[in-house]
Amino acid sequence: MKKITLTIDDITVEADEGTSVLQAALQNDIYIPHLCYHSELPGQGACRLCMVETGNGRMVTACRTQVEEGMVVRTTSPEIDRAIRPIAELLIANHHASCRGCPSSGKCELQKLMAKLRIDRKRIRRLWPPTMEMELDTSPPCFDYDPNKCILCGICVETCTQLHGRSSLRFMNRGSDTVVAFFGNEEQCASCMECTKRCPVGVLRAEKTES
Repeated sequence: MKKITLTIDDITVEADEGTSVLQAALQNDIYIPHLCYHSELPGQGACRLCMVETGNGRMVTACRTQVEEGMVVRTTSPEIDRAIRPIAELLIANHHASCRGCPSSGKCELQKLMAKLRIDRKRIRRLWPPTMEMELDTSPPCFDYDPNKCILCGICVETCTQLHGRSSLRFMNRGSDTVVAFFGNEEQCASCMECTKRCPVGVLRAEKTES
């Protein structure tokens, strides 16, 4: 496959033709914030956190922008910070769960995002008190769903569609009431558990809670 040479943050890197800017960066240990991206799924561009600047000063989503020969990419700038910080802070403000004891702690994409942007969680909570806490959903047949942690990235929904041609999971409700649910499709679940493995913030618990 043809190799493309580009520059990311003054570092010259190579990537296969057709690779996204985000993939090229991550493959070369250059971190770009992302919450709705998974390496085995097409880039969604939904979270808007992987914004980068190209050589012409245009801001684009790294997960949906393919590498080009000679491309110059900047992953940090005041403009990028102004674009993604409000999104990140709102997500963190509404993320109820404590990191302590969470199975995703240490490998959580939200923790990486907080570290990258140096976000003070306590300050954010004072500015934006979290929405009302919801009950743990134990109705799914093979996992529990914690809506208080969910960042609505869509990875679980897209994973189900990719692997099985249809998604047993889907988004329900609107606005701050949006959750992921089976919506009557429980019998379609193949119990592959891939959605629990790909969740970036530990929302889906493979260990069922005893009722």
